[in-house]
Amino acid sequence: MVFLIATLVAHVSVVDGRAAIVRAGGGAVAALRNAPLLVGDTLLTHRGSRAEIQFDPNVAVRLDQSTRVQIIGLAYGRREVRVIAGSVAASMLREDDAPKIDTPPVGLQPVKPGLYRVTVTAGQADIDVRRGTMMIRTPNGSQVLTPGETVSVTGPSAQPDLHYGSPQPSDAFDAYNASRDAAILAAQREWRLPSSLAGYVNLREYGSWITLKSYGIAWRPREYPGWAPYRLGRWFWRSGTGWVWIPRESWGWLPYHYGAWKYDVRQGWCWIPPRSRFPAWSASTAIFFALIRHGRTQSIGWLPLAPGEPFRSTLGSYRNARSPGAITLLAVGDFYAGLFSKLSAPPPNRIPAGARLEEPPSPRRYHSVPSPSRM
Repeated sequence: MVFLIATLVAHVSVVDGRAAIVRAGGGAVAALRNAPLLVGDTLLTHRGSRAEIQFDPNVAVRLDQSTRVQIIGLAYGRREVRVIAGSVAASMLREDDAPKIDTPPVGLQPVKPGLYRVTVTAGQADIDVRRGTMMIRTPNGSQVLTPGETVSVTGPSAQPDLHYGSPQPSDAFDAYNASRDAAILAAQREWRLPSSLAGYVNLREYGSWITLKSYGIAWRPREYPGWAPYRLGRWFWRSGTGWVWIPRESWGWLPYHYGAWKYDVRQGWCWIPPRSRFPAWSASTAIFFALIRHGRTQSIGWLPLAPGEPFRSTLGSYRNARSPGAITLLAVGDFYAGLFSKLSAPPPNRIPAGARLEEPPSPRRYHSVPSPSRM
């Protein structure tokens, strides 16, 4: 596992329709809900689609159809996104570290809670303050926009021209933003986790809060009988973070990147949230192992970590190892081919023979080794 501080990771919190992520360094993949976004990544939406980037519980940037947005900065106090083309809405529900919005002609900075619309077409930026206060930064100084004010900015960034206009009528994108803001605010009233964490709206919709003896507050997902964590989703490799778990469960952002998992005989699998005020983001909350037979790795496996669990020397010493559905196995070739529909699980309370704790090598390293001696 590779840990990053929480402020270095944003994520795709909503995908309505089709969207894609162009990773820093190249390579486009389908944008899935709960996918992490790092500096240099670009999120784009297709026609008739929308998406949302969440930075923390109070700050989100939403993309309307046919829009491209790049993550420029994520350090606390230096969050920044670049609107390459299309329309976005920046939502700031409370006083927080709102990201700077970069457009071809000018830079924009929300300074108060509100909703800010920005559209970029052919080098022109149209800015509309629905609620709040926004600052426009130009080489000639700063301009302040208040609720209801709109401005179109044209020309080069060294000498932009600002043209003020009339308030724009509400549209379907405004209604979409109002619905998302209402859902987030409703969830905040039931919030029981560190205030720096984003993604709790889905916990409210897909599970319930309970109390577990010796652990306190826990969250239990509403899933099918026999469900276990780390069964629905896929691993992908990213330089700098290692293997990252992308869950298919709509609620998966928080439980698979923060805290830990506990199996309770009465309640089933429950997520134990982090206790730290500013918890670190992790590529996953699981541990890997390799299944070795005849001196070669036949399968790659993983299981969820229990609360406060340090690295241990053997798989059987992990507290979740004998819990129902905890151990997941996949043939090594299927793992690197991305065939995660072929997952299997050993019977409960049985530790696979030949299991050795080790993290799978990167795809590049795996494929660079000649087949007969691979892994």
